[in-house]
Amino acid sequence: MNPKIAALRKEFPALDEDFGGRRLVYLDSACTVLKLRCAADAQRRHMLLLGGCGGKRSMHSLASAMEEDFLAARARVAGFMGASSPEEVIFCSGVTDAANLLANSFPFTPRRNEVVLSPLEHNAVFLPFERLAAAGRIKLRVAPLDGLRVDLPGLARLIGPRTALVCLNHASNIFGGVSDVAAAARLAHDAGAYLFCDDAQYAPTHGGGGAALGADAAAFSGHKLGAPFFTGGLYVRRALLERLRPWRVGGGTVERVTAAGGRYTASYLGGYQGFEAGVQNYSGAAGLSAAIARLQRAGFAAIREHVSGLVAGALDGLEGVKGVRVLGRREDLLQGSLITLAPLKKKFSVPDFTLYLNSAAKGRMIAVRTGRHCADLACLNSGYSETVRLSFFAYNTPADAACFTAALRKYLDLVG
Repeated sequence: MNPKIAALRKEFPALDEDFGGRRLVYLDSACTVLKLRCAADAQRRHMLLLGGCGGKRSMHSLASAMEEDFLAARARVAGFMGASSPEEVIFCSGVTDAANLLANSFPFTPRRNEVVLSPLEHNAVFLPFERLAAAGRIKLRVAPLDGLRVDLPGLARLIGPRTALVCLNHASNIFGGVSDVAAAARLAHDAGAYLFCDDAQYAPTHGGGGAALGADAAAFSGHKLGAPFFTGGLYVRRALLERLRPWRVGGGTVERVTAAGGRYTASYLGGYQGFEAGVQNYSGAAGLSAAIARLQRAGFAAIREHVSGLVAGALDGLEGVKGVRVLGRREDLLQGSLITLAPLKKKFSVPDFTLYLNSAAKGRMIAVRTGRHCADLACLNSGYSETVRLSFFAYNTPADAACFTAALRKYLDLVG
């Protein structure tokens, strides 16, 4: 193991925790990554030693310290995402929050009111736009699948003069691999539309995301990097940011309130300030910044190489296992961080298998994700509805995948 990866692995205390006499084999990082000690320490310090009111609300020294930390965190996130300026970053609670913000702030017009989604969009992105479509505010179009990948020619056929926004999942949370963001951005821009990229599954093991590849907006979730829950960032290119209309408003977003003719009128701050209403998650942002810094110190090139090796080893171990099907092509899966299996035997119960993994390996508790993975579009378009997903991060080892495969073989023998 790369020494930097070995050192990073020690930063995750949960790996050494005793769960009723069992150690954790954690293969559910696509859902959420185990949390970094440095991120928890940064959040704890911020809450206990600072804890004042930031957002330029107060002018005392404690508030100034809070604001300084918050600005530093914004700069760290901007650099991580590939933004040209910290001014293009809006703090949010994750991709779900970011997609809701974008959907409800986007400048749709009667002539441009169509949103084209890839068929791999997570419900975090699909549902905010589905709700707008159900209300008659936009028209929603979903591109086809091609071998469990986004069909780019099919996507191109749906993009036209009425397309306002294209949404693309950078890395699928169910079928793995990565999408061609640069190609999708060109398709959108050629039609005068914008591209939003969901980097939730891409950013943790690649670093950065869609911003550097031409996306006009992109988002990631901090909890998938080992940072605190309810943290994340939304990048919006300045040209688009200037066109968005603040959705949630409140303290921190108002420039001034005036009264005239018996009526009160509010005007709002420009840029990211118009989208961060209320007191922010300052301690969470400090934890997020610490997590990004620690992963950058390990090096995303090293993390990527390590995770690709884990996927390759797991695929090798699964070869010849009868009773399940690996979804997706090997060459695609090696670019991502997960493998999804579809049961082939009628007696294979996905819920029962999940319970079995909690006790199948002596002294080990194996954690994976099963079901639809909040990817209903992908399930409906592919025909797969009950699957088993094992996903990897920097702290995993080849032994983790071997432990899972051994348990899978035993379960398949039990169900005949």
